[in-house]
Amino acid sequence: MRPELITSITDALQQISTLTGANTELSESLMRERITFGKIIYDLTNQLEAKKEECIKLNRYLHQAHEIMLDREQVIKELEERILILEKANADMRDKAEAGLRKEVQLQEFCDMLMGKKSEKFVPESSLINVAIQQTLGSEFDTQEIEEIISIAVTPADIHQANQEIIKGNRKKKRYKAHIGRRVQPSWLEVQTETIDISGDKTGLKPMGKKVTTYYDYQPGKIIKVQQEHLQYINEESKIICEPVKPRMVEKGTVGNRLLAHLHSRRFGYGDPYYRQLRFIKNTTGVDFAASTVDGWEEVAYKKLQRLLRCLRKVIMQSTYIKADETKLKYLSDVGKGKPSNGWLWVFLSPEHKLVLFEFNPSRSQHIPGEVLKDFKGILQTDGLGSYTAAFKNNDQVTMMSCLVHIRRGFKKAEKYDKKLVAPVLTLFNVIYRIEAYADRNKLTPDQRLQLRRKYTVPFLDKIKSWLLEQKNQDHLPGTPIFKAVNYALGQWPRLKAFAENGYIDPDNNGVERVIRPVTIFRKNSMFAGNEHGAERVALFYSLIESCHLNDIDPFTYLCDIYDRLHDCPANQLIHLLPHNWKKK
Repeated sequence: MRPELITSITDALQQISTLTGANTELSESLMRERITFGKIIYDLTNQLEAKKEECIKLNRYLHQAHEIMLDREQVIKELEERILILEKANADMRDKAEAGLRKEVQLQEFCDMLMGKKSEKFVPESSLINVAIQQTLGSEFDTQEIEEIISIAVTPADIHQANQEIIKGNRKKKRYKAHIGRRVQPSWLEVQTETIDISGDKTGLKPMGKKVTTYYDYQPGKIIKVQQEHLQYINEESKIICEPVKPRMVEKGTVGNRLLAHLHSRRFGYGDPYYRQLRFIKNTTGVDFAASTVDGWEEVAYKKLQRLLRCLRKVIMQSTYIKADETKLKYLSDVGKGKPSNGWLWVFLSPEHKLVLFEFNPSRSQHIPGEVLKDFKGILQTDGLGSYTAAFKNNDQVTMMSCLVHIRRGFKKAEKYDKKLVAPVLTLFNVIYRIEAYADRNKLTPDQRLQLRRKYTVPFLDKIKSWLLEQKNQDHLPGTPIFKAVNYALGQWPRLKAFAENGYIDPDNNGVERVIRPVTIFRKNSMFAGNEHGAERVALFYSLIESCHLNDIDPFTYLCDIYDRLHDCPANQLIHLLPHNWKKK
């Protein structure tokens, strides 16, 4: 803007005065603003210094934090390494603990085997039984009948419960020298003389002396000497006529059928070895038989009894239900440094015919039951051995069934380590067996027993399976009794189907285990068989004698009778000599 032109001094002065006032005000204003900006700058400078100090502190803190983080990372690394070491040590300790626990279990089982109780009885508390019934059958179920069936007052009697180095052994070195010649027997023995004359007309016959047969026989409590005098005659044609000698098992031998039956029944029926029997006979009667002679008598009887054994095997194979098991029997096989080899007695029991078959074989492989039972069609109950499963896995004619006692036995072993855990399942097993005892006491037919099982037993079986599945999901230590028991039970459970669908099937394999018990006594007394053939002879005699026990027959009486009748028995009549059909002649 162009300034106005001033024409008078007054106006100029006035204007100068105005400008001077404005300048003064402007100076004051600038001074005030300078003071204000100075204060602002001072404050900002102080704030900046404070921020710098804070930054320095923060840098110092960051540096310290960085050092701390580095230290922590080092500590974490050291801790991780320590954790790894501790985890490895923990795993080692766990393995050692498991191994120690397994050894403890094995040691306890071994001690129980040697010195423990053989009974597997479990008596649950009354409250446990009531809880089991309530949870299994429900609150609306009529419990009066089931409580009567499984009454606590049931008496125990009512409850139905590898490549080895082969070295030829030297068995030709005998410790004792055999007696040369026939042994002299005492002269004071009781002698029974039998004079046997020919029957019919003796006209024209001239006496020609007599033929004497001498042998030793047994009467209760004593050995007697029997002399049979067969009178001989000669006719006009110079032909000697004489009544034939009555057949005996050992023809032309010095042993009668009753003495032979006594020796065999004592050895295989009562576990009394030949050497003890011969020593007892010699000490009490003076009669001295060589052990080799008695062994030869057994061999003769074995060969003649083979036809009866074949008949027994054929009858058992016609059964619809067989129980099978196996037990160890040592025998001398001429291998190794004088040590006996392990062989196996395979046992097949037919509850239907009350007959049992023992088969010896050195092997325990699947081929043995497959060969013995090749003609069998029906239900085969076993303890779950893999040989049976492999032998019949492709055989639709044979239905495999497991054993409830073997399933229960695992939990009975686990009871020592955790009774509170296994008490419920053992109570359920107890109830099932009381139901079976009720059926036995009342002699129910298979159809009635099947109805009883469907009504009462099946719910308890389902309850046990549910409990097993619950325990399967628990973290049980591998190798412990409860872990093994649960896994074994679940593996065998599908094969219990036949038990719930048939009334003539037993819940367990106890029947065949009972017929094996005499073999245990035999092992303790005789220790081993002389050879593989000797073990086969053992199997034959146990087949006959244990079949007698199943039919409540005295083995001595039975053997005496069949030894007298076997020589002229036709093949189609042999079945009448088997224990289940036998009637004393």
